[in-house]
Amino acid sequence: MSIIKSKTLGDAGQEKVAMRRVDLSHLKDKKTALVLSGGVVKASAWHLGVALALEEIGFTLKNNHTTPSEFEISTYVGSSAGALISLYFACGFGPADVIRATLKDKDAILKPISYRDMLCLKKPMNKPPRSTVYDPLNGLPIFLKQILKPVLNISGIFTTTGLYEYLQEHVLTSDQFEDFKSDIFVVATQLDHSRKVIFSKYNYPNPGHDSTAEYYTGTPVSEAVAASMSVPPFYSPFPVQNPQTGQTEYYIDGEIRETLSTHAAVDNGCELIISSWTHTPYHYHDEIGSLINYGLPAICMQAIYLLIQKKIVASRAIRKRSEDILDTVNDYLKTNKFDENHRKKLIEILERKLNFNPDVHLIDIYPKHEHYNIFFRNSFSLDPKKTSEIVTQGYKQTLKTFRKHEWKS
Repeated sequence: MSIIKSKTLGDAGQEKVAMRRVDLSHLKDKKTALVLSGGVVKASAWHLGVALALEEIGFTLKNNHTTPSEFEISTYVGSSAGALISLYFACGFGPADVIRATLKDKDAILKPISYRDMLCLKKPMNKPPRSTVYDPLNGLPIFLKQILKPVLNISGIFTTTGLYEYLQEHVLTSDQFEDFKSDIFVVATQLDHSRKVIFSKYNYPNPGHDSTAEYYTGTPVSEAVAASMSVPPFYSPFPVQNPQTGQTEYYIDGEIRETLSTHAAVDNGCELIISSWTHTPYHYHDEIGSLINYGLPAICMQAIYLLIQKKIVASRAIRKRSEDILDTVNDYLKTNKFDENHRKKLIEILERKLNFNPDVHLIDIYPKHEHYNIFFRNSFSLDPKKTSEIVTQGYKQTLKTFRKHEWKS
C-alpha cells in the first residue's frame, strides 16, 4: 500500500495511522452495500478513493477469493461508471489495483482503460428500420436540412463497445452474475420505455417506490455494464437481448430515471448502505467567480448537477420525513399508554405504507462545496495527476464522514 499512498495521497495525506482509526463496532456483522453513482472518470476516481479508505478503516470488499469478515461489503450497486468500479471489486481487483493501473505503475496487475476503449466508434449492431412518423426537420428550409441531417441521424458520438470488449478481455473471469459470490446490481434505463432495469442474479419484485422499475436476470454482466455506461449524447444506446422475449432492447445511462438506486440494496436485505457520488453543484467562491465566465460546458454541468442533487436530496428527505412520522406516532402511542401489541402492529403497518425500514442505516460520501476543483475536472480525462487528486479527496472525505458516524448505533 505504500506505493499507493506515496503516489496518490501525497505528503499531505500521510497522517499517522492512529489518527485514521475509526470505531466500527456498532456496524459489526451488518449486511453492507456500496452504492456507486455515475460520472465517468471523475466519479470513478472518487469511488476509488472512497473504497481505499473503506478498506483502511476495516471493511473488506467481497469477491470470489475473500474470506467472510465482520465488516464485509458484500453487495455492489452501480450505475454507469459506478457499475464499472463495482465490477472491478467483485472480480477481485481492489481499489489499490485499479489505482496502480490508472497511474500506469509497472507492478500493475490490471490493464488500464485507454482513450481507445472509452472513445470507440465501432457500432455494436445495425439499428432497426425507422418509420417516417418523426421528422425533426419538417418544415425547415432545404439548405438547413442538408446541414443538420447528418448530425440528427446519429444516436451518439461514441459507443461503449470498446468498454464492453475491455471488460471481456481484461476484467471478467465469468460473464454471469450467478458466478460471483458478491451480489452485483447494475442499473440501466430502457430507451424505448419508461423503465429502469436492475440487472442481477435475483428476480426481486418491482421496488415498492417505483412500479416501473424491474429486476432482470439472465443478461451477461459485460452487456449490462456497457448498457449502464451509455450516457447520451456521448454514447449511443447499447443493445441487449431480452433473455425472456428474445427481442433486442436498447439501454442508456442507469441514472436517467433515478440517481443512487439504494433501494436495490434494501431489497437485498442490506442494513448498512454506503453511497458515493460526485454530483455536487458549484457554489460561488470569490477566487472562481460566476460560472457565466466559463462558458456553456460549465453552465450545462451545473444544470445537470442541480437536477441530480435534487433527486438525491428529495430521496433523503422522504426517508427523513417517514422516520419523523414514525417517531411522532410511536411517542404519542407510548405517552398515551396504548396497548403494546396494537402499538407495534400500527407501527409495522406505517412502516410498510411509508416503505421505510428502520434497520437500514445510510452513509453518504460526496464532495463538499469547497471541493469546487472536482466540479471543474474534465470527466473524460485520464490524466494520472488529476485522477490522483480526486482519489485523494475521496479518500479523505470518507475518513471525515465515518468519524462523524462513530457515535451512531
